[in-house]
Amino acid sequence: MCQMCDLGEDETVEHVILECVKYARDRYEMMQMVLTEQGHNRNERVEKMGREWMVVLLGLKREMNERMIEAVNEFLERMWRARCTDD
Repeated sequence: MCQMCDLGEDETVEHVILECVKYARDRYEMMQMVLTEQGHNRNERVEKMGREWMVVLLGLKREMNERMIEAVNEFLERMWRARCTDD
């Protein structure tokens, strides 16, 4: 079970990085930066599947630029700090 939320979800990599409500605000900010860098309007709702976001988060897309990489890195660091301080 996820240690960070009360959703009763298994603590999988996908849940922690893409679904856990504990990281929703930071995840949203990171995703908005990535979408903006990909040329999407911030108000445009773009649906990506979990697998597509995992490809972005792992840096496997050719379109990744330095700002996108920095946004993902910052999200992962914030997520890790929150996790370490909640123990």
